[in-house]
Amino acid sequence: MTTRRLLVLLLASAAAIGGGLAGNSSAGAREAAAPAAGGIDPRAGGFEIALGEWAISPEARAIRPGPVTLVIRNRGTFRHGLELELRRVDDHDHDHDGHGDDDDDAKSIKLSPGQATRLTLNLAPGVYEIECFISHHDDRGMRGVLEVRADAPLLAPPKPAVGTTVAISGFAYKPATLRTTVGKVVTWRNDDAAPHTASAAGFSSPTLAKGGTYRRRFTRAGTFAYVCALHPGMRGKVIVAAGGGR
Repeated sequence: MTTRRLLVLLLASAAAIGGGLAGNSSAGAREAAAPAAGGIDPRAGGFEIALGEWAISPEARAIRPGPVTLVIRNRGTFRHGLELELRRVDDHDHDHDGHGDDDDDAKSIKLSPGQATRLTLNLAPGVYEIECFISHHDDRGMRGVLEVRADAPLLAPPKPAVGTTVAISGFAYKPATLRTTVGKVVTWRNDDAAPHTASAAGFSSPTLAKGGTYRRRFTRAGTFAYVCALHPGMRGKVIVAAGGGR
């Protein structure tokens, strides 16, 4: 009876972000991932996994077993690939299939910068290691753990994009567009494991490690577009309207 089984994402139809994402879909996956009372199942609408230098950022650290559509995005500047390895089976929640100690080994295609794909899987309960299989990328930090368990917590509904804080998470600025008024201070906060910046023509943050923040007061109206100097595919903007005070 196996205690280690390799499940790998076959990313056979990668597509550029912004274009159609190729992949499988099923009514069962959509039904299983429907929002539940008191929270949102992170599988709903696709479970996001972002790849970049040098981290893997899943939408949540734990999900419930069953059908799930993984949405894998390469937001880095190098090619990356993703594999899932089942490290521990939860014997209480899963009946083994009795196939012995065989390991099924496979690898995803390499995703070019800006590419993404979808893949629908049926994940059994257990503890999975997720990592980039490109040589030495896992050693540089592109690895993590995803738990699949029946009591995985649901996510709180997203809050409206109000206030003056931009969270950096999943290799993206949230909100991507922030509206404020002259005189207000905008704060960027890095919630990712990977370092990031907020860099524009007129300003630039230092490199922000996880938990780091950068603040800037906007003293004139206008639209200020910015990017991450380390991951140029990350883009955001601040729209400043007149009428604010210091």
